[in-house]
Amino acid sequence: MKILRVIWLLLNLLVITVIVCLTILIIGGFDPQKNITGKIARLWGKGMLWLNGIHWKLEGIDKLSPSGKYVFVCNHESAADIPIAIASLPFNIVFLTKKELFRIPLFGWSMLVGGMIKVDRQHKKKAKASVDYAIEQVQKRNISIIVFPEGTRSETGELLPFKKGSFILAIRTGLPLVPVTIIGARNVLSKASITPNPGMTTIHIDEPIPTANLDENDHDELLTQARE
Repeated sequence: MKILRVIWLLLNLLVITVIVCLTILIIGGFDPQKNITGKIARLWGKGMLWLNGIHWKLEGIDKLSPSGKYVFVCNHESAADIPIAIASLPFNIVFLTKKELFRIPLFGWSMLVGGMIKVDRQHKKKAKASVDYAIEQVQKRNISIIVFPEGTRSETGELLPFKKGSFILAIRTGLPLVPVTIIGARNVLSKASITPNPGMTTIHIDEPIPTANLDENDHDELLTQARE
């Protein structure tokens, strides 16, 4: 019975993802501000969580302005972090994410049309170009950006070293940096598993850290403050 449940679950996830991706591909070209595709992505996130029996509660949203733009930095323990973040944060969220995901047929294409920003972590010059492009998009559109500064999922739950790109990005945009901690995601979907378990997760929003008066050379101090 367990194998049948897994097959049924994966088929449903596939169907929902295909429908959402096709919708974004159709609408994305007519939605330069990505407001509509952002809402569709949030519906996808909520649907993925509901289908898998993953519940979430949001703490600290009162610390943010509903009309504000932010750079969110988040811990990364699970593939479930992405739908959790999309579903829970009531902003038009764009991800900086590794280029490999954009190679996935349909899914990767919809990410590109939906305004997600690819990062080439193997090439310093291309990674810098991604940050420059992200800054340009933030200035042009009503979007917030979320980055997982560890760069990959932690298998133990301990924070991995942070990469500095997201902190330079926040300083260069002048947007407040918001540390976000997702608690419980590794319990519902560990790095070693492909099938989620029902459960509760918590998304805790910490106090925004102002960056408007910071210099790019302050990125290490900002990184340390966010990590703590």
